[in-house]
Amino acid sequence: MSNTTTYTLSFRTVTDPDFGAFKFYVEAGRLFDADDYAEAYKLNRSDIDAQDIHSAQDAAGRLNDGEWLEVTHTATDE
Repeated sequence: MSNTTTYTLSFRTVTDPDFGAFKFYVEAGRLFDADDYAEAYKLNRSDIDAQDIHSAQDAAGRLNDGEWLEVTHTATDE
């Protein structure tokens, strides 16, 4: 029996992004791109929860000037 890993996204709005660390940020006026996120973290995009992708895209669309969306993930083995 093989395990399947599902990645759950979390995100928060920040005004002082830490570009010195390896973190994924979406700038106001830009869209969250799940393909770019998966590539950055070497994940299979199809393993990222689809509803979480949609929620992150919606949150990125609500950013104001000077805000960034910091996106992270956790893995769950099923």
